[in-house]
Amino acid sequence: KIELPLYAIDVDVTYSMLEFDLNWRQKIFSPKHDLRIGYTHSRYTANVGSFIVLGLPPLLVPASSDLYFIGNNISVTWGYNGIASSRYQEINPIGRKLELKYTYEFSKFNSTGDYVVTTTGLQPRYTQFNFHRLEARWAEHLPLPDRKHALTAVLRGGNIFGPTVDDFLDFYVGGLIGMKGYPFYSVGGNKFAMLNVAYRFPIWEDIDTRILHLYFDKLYASFYGDYGDAWNSDAARLKNFKKDAGFELRLEAYSFYSYPTRIFFNASYGFDRFTRVINGIPVTYGKEWRLYFGVLFGFELM
Repeated sequence: KIELPLYAIDVDVTYSMLEFDLNWRQKIFSPKHDLRIGYTHSRYTANVGSFIVLGLPPLLVPASSDLYFIGNNISVTWGYNGIASSRYQEINPIGRKLELKYTYEFSKFNSTGDYVVTTTGLQPRYTQFNFHRLEARWAEHLPLPDRKHALTAVLRGGNIFGPTVDDFLDFYVGGLIGMKGYPFYSVGGNKFAMLNVAYRFPIWEDIDTRILHLYFDKLYASFYGDYGDAWNSDAARLKNFKKDAGFELRLEAYSFYSYPTRIFFNASYGFDRFTRVINGIPVTYGKEWRLYFGVLFGFELM
């Protein structure tokens, strides 16, 4: 058999993911407190096309399926939902939400990218990763004197305990669910902390207009800023923290008068330029506008 790193092979590769989640959920203490215990099994596969390894004689390696990540984790999540009930609670919530999540992960990953070439295809070399992960989120939605205006602060943080794990398993805090001024994978590490502050206000209430099957109800806007970073060292360096700012439009609608249809548009600008090396190639982020658009059942993604 011949040992050869994958990056030296000119080959067609496509990716697929299969994941199973099993959860048990129960209210505790009061209807506002929620306990969830879950197990997740993931299988990430790369389908590798046939290729030729040059040599004497040349070796034709047939197409194969490369299962490069086998993920398993057990999690316990406690959540508190203190959002006041009202017709505005989705588009402009008032109240408090807390979440604390502990995860134990025991997964196998081909972290080195090394493979053994055999007559039946490529066989990955797995590394076992066993570690504990803790993540917390605190969202505070405060009404202003005009209760249709609100100030929101969301504080998030997380830590992977023990030795530094491969960046495939990192926390990633960019993109729509985090620091919107930067791509999802641009800000990652074994630890992270970030703060989001937003001011939200109505633009048009009681729209009361129907177009085809859609009924439009309310339009709100917000201005916000994010401050945060992810890292691997023991201590955070504030000088490396990133900043962004932007605005969001939220349109609350209903389909066929029954199904919630929440439409949003988001534009964010990252103020800090930085470079990450990915597979030996430097990639620069920041100093650009990023735009998001979505149609969902709710506005809050986390």
